[in-house]
Amino acid sequence: MKNRIVVATDFSQSSLTALTKAMFLAKKQKYTLDVVHVVEYSIFHDPKKDKKVGKEALAKFIADNFPNPEVEISQFCYVGTIHKEINKHAKDRECRLLLVGATGETQYLTEVLLGSVTKKIIRKSDIPVLVTKNEALPDYVNIFSPTDFSDDSLKLAKAARKIFPEANLVFYHMISRPFELRLGRYGADEEQISKFNKTAEEKAREYSKDFLSNFSGKNEMVLDSGILSYTRLLSVAESKNVSLIALPTSGKVSFFALDVLQHANVDVLIWKF
Repeated sequence: MKNRIVVATDFSQSSLTALTKAMFLAKKQKYTLDVVHVVEYSIFHDPKKDKKVGKEALAKFIADNFPNPEVEISQFCYVGTIHKEINKHAKDRECRLLLVGATGETQYLTEVLLGSVTKKIIRKSDIPVLVTKNEALPDYVNIFSPTDFSDDSLKLAKAARKIFPEANLVFYHMISRPFELRLGRYGADEEQISKFNKTAEEKAREYSKDFLSNFSGKNEMVLDSGILSYTRLLSVAESKNVSLIALPTSGKVSFFALDVLQHANVDVLIWKF
């Protein structure tokens, strides 16, 4: 894996935001930057001509918006299926992180809230994908990372720490406790229910301690109880003043990953395992 970021652009405002943030991160982390543009293949077009036009448009787009870049930039243009070409490039070039905008140039009804191409990129990517949701500079002082203490959520958290070594990682875990009414139906009395809940909390604290032992630097664990939902995740993230949410796509959190990605006002780091 190289210290290299790749950013996809279709020359839209959303992809310009992603490129701006990629520039900022590459400079801060001393990474090199690949900028990729894909011309979608069509049987009605000449691939060679399309690639030439695409390369020229990409060079102009970068020159117009970043006449004096302070990072090492490599430009690439492909003709093909957008998500396939971008993910193939990231793999072949051993990139560490992929940045994309939340929406693209064409916004049909299925793409207005979150670009369908972006979703395809996420589903097929072998590396973490950072989806930009706003124009704020990506300082990422506080990163919110929901966890079920699984290996996959640990892997994502370690990736976030490696990419953003100075950030404060705010881990969040919802303690799994069955409804008291359900326990009561199985014949449990108040004392047994209280004991069950206390045991669940003690186990969560133990798992939390073990989980945090994997990380150096600034980090904290928020233990919560109740019903896990994307609105709850976003509410806690907002209360912690985070500027990035890191989401695994497996485990309990995975049921809400796309909802969080859809509705978050801050950037989202997501990784499919």
